[in-house]
Amino acid sequence: MRHVPSALASIAVVCLLSAAPAPALELGLPAQCELGKTCFMQQYPDMDAGAGVADPLCGSQSYDGHKGTDLRILSMKDMEKGYAVIAVADGKVLRVRDGEADHLVETEEDRARIAGKECGNGIVMQLAEGYEVQYCHLRKGSLAVRPGAEVRKGDRLGEVGSSGFAQFPHVHITLSRGGEPLDPLTGRKLSQGCTPTAPREASLFSPDIVEKLDLTRPDILASGLAGAPVDHQALVKEGPPPQVVASDGLFVAWAWFTNLGKGSTIRLVLKDGQGNTLVDHTSEPLDRDKATFSAFAGRKRTLPPGRYVVDVSVTRNDAVLRSTSTAVTIE
Repeated sequence: MRHVPSALASIAVVCLLSAAPAPALELGLPAQCELGKTCFMQQYPDMDAGAGVADPLCGSQSYDGHKGTDLRILSMKDMEKGYAVIAVADGKVLRVRDGEADHLVETEEDRARIAGKECGNGIVMQLAEGYEVQYCHLRKGSLAVRPGAEVRKGDRLGEVGSSGFAQFPHVHITLSRGGEPLDPLTGRKLSQGCTPTAPREASLFSPDIVEKLDLTRPDILASGLAGAPVDHQALVKEGPPPQVVASDGLFVAWAWFTNLGKGSTIRLVLKDGQGNTLVDHTSEPLDRDKATFSAFAGRKRTLPPGRYVVDVSVTRNDAVLRSTSTAVTIE
């Protein structure tokens, strides 16, 4: 699927306290991974029927015309480890496609090569109550089901890949009923538009998934301490850079993000085992939204063996949106 820099919601998630009808489905994650640690929700359906963009909660974690929900893993190297794509609910397999190569769409030539097969390797399943779900971008040769197969929620269907129109390895799901696409997070038809006040009870995702999703905040995919400047384009291919070693002539504290909003600032702090601050850098506010972004700051000198801590925080309008702390040991 096409992924372009997108905006973040600028409003807080408000969950109504009033009762809502119980959903007909309770969907699980479409991959066997730990949400917020080994996999992340990158994009949501576009609920704006026009040329604009609106994610389910009226932010912009989507792109124009996107009809599904994208669950990503970090990199192509992680894809090689084999992350299972699993059934989000009980159902019957209707159609499958395999044999499309895994790659990253980086040029117009890449895009032209997959025209008509943007979903890549995929599966369409019939669920209960007339619902259907389509899975896209599975890894070539990984499909484990055939048309007519009855599967249970959590059964293995294949592996996360990057076939079709993919700019990072992920599994895309499109949920529909009666041929009309739905947003799993809010339970609403895409044609109904976004809502900043979707009750949690209306979500078609299971409660444990809904609790971990916050469209008003960015995600920190990874952070650490490297021995060279970070190449942002290499992250999606190779994953986090090698950790600094005592013989490296420089060091940088770094972090990798998704869905940063305009006006956000990034702070990177590096401290040694005695609590001494070696790096304390705060970026200028971002001039636009960033679907993916990386930052680093460091010094030209070696680091002696010992324990170090990298603290990362994202702030906007004086509020800390996300933070993390990573301990690093240099032998």
